[in-house]
Amino acid sequence: MGNCFSPSAPSVLDVICVVEEGMKVYTVAELKKVTKNFGKEMVLGDSYGKVVKGYINPKTLSPAKEGVGMAVAVKRFYLTNDQALQEWLVVDLEFLRHNSHPSLVKLIGYSSDLGMLFVVSEYFSNGSLEDHICRESRPKSLPWVTRIKISIGAAQCLAFLHSKKNAGLYRTYLTASKILLDMEFNARVSYFGLKTLPSDDEGPHVQYCSYADEPQRFHYAPPEYIISGMSNMAGDVYSFGVILLEIITGFGKKRIILAKRAIRNEKEHIVEMIDPDLENSYPHDEGLSMCEIIKQCLEEDPQKRPSMQQVFDNLSAIAKV
Repeated sequence: MGNCFSPSAPSVLDVICVVEEGMKVYTVAELKKVTKNFGKEMVLGDSYGKVVKGYINPKTLSPAKEGVGMAVAVKRFYLTNDQALQEWLVVDLEFLRHNSHPSLVKLIGYSSDLGMLFVVSEYFSNGSLEDHICRESRPKSLPWVTRIKISIGAAQCLAFLHSKKNAGLYRTYLTASKILLDMEFNARVSYFGLKTLPSDDEGPHVQYCSYADEPQRFHYAPPEYIISGMSNMAGDVYSFGVILLEIITGFGKKRIILAKRAIRNEKEHIVEMIDPDLENSYPHDEGLSMCEIIKQCLEEDPQKRPSMQQVFDNLSAIAKV
């Protein structure tokens, strides 16, 4: 069909193309029906844009009643200007139209109005990884095998996004809130609302990250971002290392910051931090292997970090997948 999107505002042709590709362009009025007028009882979270639960007809993608339709998540992003919407249409939406992966969240539709972008995607009954990792706030401790499963699923998706085919369009700025979990705790990475700016060379594109937009998540930022405000795929590996550290320790933000400092200064070994709620009910060799992967990901020097494909392979070896 060719490229349906141009660097101009969405047109009728854009709408036709999206519908033909299995996505729907919603009106805000339709989304109000989908979400019970964005009712408080439907709110799933309010992290960098409110997330609201809704229901649609799985065949027509039109609004449906609760208990009858398919559950979806509607996330709101604030747009700084018209160019932000155009970039999302041209880059993010174009990528998602031509790429799919079992561990990548599926986009169902979108709407834009009054400086806001609403993204309609799959609903995940177990929320985000962030809901399950911090010991102080999680509903219950995840078994070791589930933690490994989540780690592998997220790593597989990142390796896909970092592959040569997609190297210019990888989207991470990854945090635990962007890893979503289905009923069986399969991990899916949320791609939406993130931005990259290509470099002039043929190497991996430089990413102008948005950690500054969410200062409460700044502990995921790689050292090179803190210094220059820029990062690339090696920076993604560092962020993923922080997430792995959260997964096996159950530490919240403040303790993770202290843990990274202790690891860097070799004052404490990662294995000594493994979540006590596991009560040593995990294979010791697997715990050591996970700690080694985390240590490699958290290398200060970006060039010493493994690739995401190597991380995925190493994690898979732990589970003998």
